Amino acid sequence: MGKQYIPALSVAKAHESDILDVEITDKFTITVSSDGYAKFWDNTIYEGDDARERVVEHFINKLGIHHVAAYENILPNSHVKIVIVAFACFDGQVALYYYLNDDVSTFKPVDAPAEITSGCWCPGFYKDPESKEDLLVVTQAKGSAVVFSMHVDCDADGNVQIDLQKFGELDINKSLTFPNSLAINQGIDRKAAIGFTNGDVLLFDLITLKLVYTFRSTDLQITGQKTSSNSIPRVIEFSPGGSILAVARDSQSAGSIALYDVKYGENIGSLTTPSHSSKATVGGFAHEGWIMGLSFDESGGFLASCGFDNCVRVWNMDSREREATIKLDIKDLEDTEHNEEMDNSVASGVKFVKKGVRGNSLGTKADGLCVISFDRAVRWYREAGGL
Repeated sequence: MGKQYIPALSVAKAHESDILDVEITDKFTITVSSDGYAKFWDNTIYEGDDARERVVEHFINKLGIHHVAAYENILPNSHVKIVIVAFACFDGQVALYYYLNDDVSTFKPVDAPAEITSGCWCPGFYKDPESKEDLLVVTQAKGSAVVFSMHVDCDADGNVQIDLQKFGELDINKSLTFPNSLAINQGIDRKAAIGFTNGDVLLFDLITLKLVYTFRSTDLQITGQKTSSNSIPRVIEFSPGGSILAVARDSQSAGSIALYDVKYGENIGSLTTPSHSSKATVGGFAHEGWIMGLSFDESGGFLASCGFDNCVRVWNMDSREREATIKLDIKDLEDTEHNEEMDNSVASGVKFVKKGVRGNSLGTKADGLCVISFDRAVRWYREAGGL
């Protein structure tokens, strides 16, 4: 029997506008929206509880937030835990904040380098598993990407210092189009991947800042248009350990998922439906709409995807088979006055929730999923039978 997920908790009207990104930390599920707010939902709420009683919100930017990334670590020579959150806003700035010991009441801004106060799009953190050098990577609308060396320390009085020094810029051909998506490999082999609206995904070494591979779309290009594509890589994601890069591209009105070997730079397959057939699928796709979210589970054995077809799919990375499909519907939400003709349950993001993070009435051995959507809801699911 395949891996299946059942609803655990949902919040209707979680934001006043479209929810555009989600991040999971040990303590919180963080959602951001075009309403300008970041909301921190307590991961320990149980099935049947009211999630609104355990949420903290912070206003970040009046024009709204479209991406969020988080870094968490225990500071050296201390017992202080820090979480740094990067919010990418529609006015082009990346706003940085931090809080300590999972206490959001300590939420404070970080002095940001001038390079990320305007003209930026997407942030990502690299946490060095050897604790040598952590990084912040920020893509810029002009086509470049800036890399900052990040040093975080705490003195004897509990005062935190966050020092961001420019390490350099990734060696990107500025003639490329908009850098639409970003992924950071969290393994020892420091890599970053950036997807551009011409269909290309570029893999970079974060030590040398040089280009390693270019993964090009196999879709046909529109004649006479050198800088545009109908195969935009809307979201990209490294597997744990960084051996595989999953790339979700537009495929006309549908969405495809290509898999690349990071070490050798090879296309090693794709995920398509229907996946029960052993025959090759010509022109197959993963979703019947553009894909908005990708997330690997902590083992790397499963990949979740979601998109404009209101579906979340979970894929087995060994068999390349579809394990589960979750169909979102606004009618599933309680206590909502949404206009069903206007509000579409487009799945705008998905994240795996690793075992032990979510509290639920059946214990914490089951992994789970968190899904955000354009109907302004946050939905959590848990693995069925995962006791």
